Amino acid sequence: MVHIRWQALIAVLGIIFLGTLLAYFAFGLSTVAQADYGGTYIEAIAGTPNIVNPLFNQSNSVDRDLSALIFNGLTRADERGVIKPDLARSWEISPDGLVYTFTLRSDVTWSDGAPFSSADVLYTIQTIQSSDYPGLSDIAALWRTVAVTAINPLTVRMQLSQPYAPFLDYTTIGLLPSHLLQDVGAADLPTAQFSHQPIGTGPFVLEELTSEGATLTPNPRYFGQRPYLGTLQFKFYQDGIEAALAAYERGDVEGVSQITPELLTQARGLEKMDLQSAQIAGMTLVFFNNSKPQFQDKQVRQALLYGMDRQKIIDTILQGQGLIGAGPILPNSWAYDEALKKYPYDPQRANQILDQAGWQDKNNDGVRERGEQQLAFTLLTNTDDPTRARIAQQLADDWSKIGVKVDVELVPAPSLVQEHLRPRQFDAVLSAIADLPADPDPYNFWHSTQTPDKADAGQNYSGWENADADDLLQQARRTIDLAARADLYRQFQMLFMEDVPAAVLYYPVYTYGIDERLHGVQLAPLLDPSDRFRNISQWYINTRRVILSESQVRAAPTPLP
Repeated sequence: MVHIRWQALIAVLGIIFLGTLLAYFAFGLSTVAQADYGGTYIEAIAGTPNIVNPLFNQSNSVDRDLSALIFNGLTRADERGVIKPDLARSWEISPDGLVYTFTLRSDVTWSDGAPFSSADVLYTIQTIQSSDYPGLSDIAALWRTVAVTAINPLTVRMQLSQPYAPFLDYTTIGLLPSHLLQDVGAADLPTAQFSHQPIGTGPFVLEELTSEGATLTPNPRYFGQRPYLGTLQFKFYQDGIEAALAAYERGDVEGVSQITPELLTQARGLEKMDLQSAQIAGMTLVFFNNSKPQFQDKQVRQALLYGMDRQKIIDTILQGQGLIGAGPILPNSWAYDEALKKYPYDPQRANQILDQAGWQDKNNDGVRERGEQQLAFTLLTNTDDPTRARIAQQLADDWSKIGVKVDVELVPAPSLVQEHLRPRQFDAVLSAIADLPADPDPYNFWHSTQTPDKADAGQNYSGWENADADDLLQQARRTIDLAARADLYRQFQMLFMEDVPAAVLYYPVYTYGIDERLHGVQLAPLLDPSDRFRNISQWYINTRRVILSESQVRAAPTPLP
């Protein structure tokens, strides 16, 4: 009888549970998939690592990828180039713009368990300031003008010699642990064991690194959101992006670090590959040598810009991987002027401008002339970039339609820089500005003191001289308030687009190829390909189903697609 009672009780409980469950769904409850922890993502990267250290990674994209996952700076730049807190919780700037006081986060430890403190900031900056620092000279030159003091373990003061508004951009550099490196000098740091087995504060820990690949796992001591991925693996391919994409096609990897325009058609044909694109910092442009007779008249430069079919270049040569250029400041930047004067493709307008400027084809040979001078020039670009060579020829074809004769000449990249751009021995050069920082300051490219003959690091290859533009650039460097700086740059951009010392063709687009099983990836405008990892903690492969009410489904965050 007891046995029968237990069976009856179980049956009754089962009916109650089933009825409750049915009622649960009857009142509008459902299940949704949510991100879960675990899973391994494997990505193919073109290249090999060298020094996994943020103080020395500027020339190696693989090193920058790894450093982005392992290290943090005092600050970080968002997709608009606005500087945000990272290891610094906050900062204050003195009214004269000379003193920056940083308050550090108190909840940060290195991945080996040691606490993060102002001593780490001091060690990192003093290493850069060292006379035998083998990293980039421009970074060292800036930091050698800054006096850094640890006020207490969680406060650092930095004293500048003069106001310099872009300074915060320099504080995004990754910081190093003084407790491990205090006895390692700057010259020895690149070859130290640390630079191959680093300890950081970032979301991932480097477990293994070889010339063939790397394995990373979540940092259990990370102060930010815990990553969903259980393991992140990279496979390195020295033979380039083609080899990396082939690895995806074989099923060896689940992502490719970058899809170039030449490979885009092939990648689009892969059924399970999800292609994500975003603007990346840089611009392709034509430098006009403003000292040459044919380019001394801004009307000629304006007409040439109207005469470029840039959308055709983007669509046919770049496979859509570009945005039409609209000035010397990137369109994602906080300093970009949306109302900037645009130059759409308009050969009729170009012809009118040239006619008004006195350039006419009086002998009907297809080339305009003014007096004894033909409107003709040589366009240089580098031999090692087939895409750029095609663009140069397309420009020559476009300009021929408005009566301008252009000869395209290809030269090796080192010669282009050393024998033509720096000594300014050219008519026009099709080139690119890459690796732009978060701060939009274009002083080195367009201030009249920055021609290569006047400044070693100067890149005003066009030789543009405009006193009003010079004044605006100088003021912007001394102006700390972001809104006030933006207004100065707005005025500068207006002058640039009126004078057209160079023609900005397009801003490049970065394309990332990932397998459809990886979720949560969200690309915003990038400064560097390593910025694709900005939201790495939200990437996931594994999911779990949870029961939510209708109101919860509407209100609760769900996994990103």
